[in-house]
Amino acid sequence: MGFFSIIKTLNFKQLLSLTKIFIYHPLMLFPTIKATVICYRVSDKLYPELHHLNNEANAFRHAFWNALLVKEVIKWNKNLSKAVLWAKKITDWHEHFSPNKPLEKMMDLHNNEIGRKLFEELYLNKKRIRNRDVIDVLKEKILKSKKVISIEEIKNCENDLVHLLTCKVSKTL
Repeated sequence: MGFFSIIKTLNFKQLLSLTKIFIYHPLMLFPTIKATVICYRVSDKLYPELHHLNNEANAFRHAFWNALLVKEVIKWNKNLSKAVLWAKKITDWHEHFSPNKPLEKMMDLHNNEIGRKLFEELYLNKKRIRNRDVIDVLKEKILKSKKVISIEEIKNCENDLVHLLTCKVSKTL
């Protein structure tokens, strides 16, 4: 999915709100677009037709997007904590404007956080992180993803990806 395909999915209110964010943070536009496009391309390649559901592939996409946001932003601002805060700001904005039910929203927010934490851990262990490094770790995490049915269960899955539906993501990916 390309940048313009993503933009076309936004309504006027969402586009206005996002424009306001980038007016105050113009240098974050390029790394945010790059991370978003890469995330969709990889997710489409690994999990075609699956990552838009509330399943393990969706958990992967949310975590991967957040890790990529931090990775791309840190190239610009050279500050890990600011890059993490930016990724949180953008993905929290996305969840605010997504028409999800509370459990779905909490699942996405949780998986977003897992992605940011993952990148921080990788970054602290080695300064140069390839997308493949993140994908490999997330593929392992996806195999251990927890199926949940309540917000309380999500809160108990501190370091695990979570999902609502099972899609039987291939263990060979």
